[in-house]
Amino acid sequence: MRIQNLAVTATLIPVLMLAGCGDDKSADVAASSPGAHKAAKPGLTDAIANGSEPGADVPVSDDPVINAYYNYRIAFDVMMRSGGRSTEQLAPVMTPAMFTAISQQAKYYRAKRLHNTGATKVIWAKRVLLSKGVIVRACYDTTQALTVDSSGRSVLPARTPTRWLDQMRVELVQGRWVVDGGSTTPQSC
Repeated sequence: MRIQNLAVTATLIPVLMLAGCGDDKSADVAASSPGAHKAAKPGLTDAIANGSEPGADVPVSDDPVINAYYNYRIAFDVMMRSGGRSTEQLAPVMTPAMFTAISQQAKYYRAKRLHNTGATKVIWAKRVLLSKGVIVRACYDTTQALTVDSSGRSVLPARTPTRWLDQMRVELVQGRWVVDGGSTTPQSC
């Protein structure tokens, strides 16, 4: 029973940490350009699978706000695959407060000797405007991003959701769009 609780905790840490980062209460959502974007162009998935640092040379969208979200997802996947040891790629794609929160998750992964075996796949992403700023809503799939222990066994319960809805605030900081937190919820999207 304790292993199952650990697995649920490991799965939900990103959700729990990010859920408190924002308090967007506006139901008045006005979509702005552009709409939904495809998750990846050829080369992006290969770069992620090979463990390189994609994002800088592989544009995903012509929208810098959407690209900021994709760069965040890629950097986060690199951290998860490294078992929390690789965090230097996170700082350029997120605010310092978000970096502090994600660094705690990396510390947890190191302590528990957990890592992911693959990367998440963004199904769609779109920019929306809320009363408190620019939000990227995105649906992503974690079917290939299994969390395993040091022996390679999955630590996730069999009924762990694989589709998630991100609602991430994106801010312009020193001329660069970066992720500043938000919420992640399991949702069929």
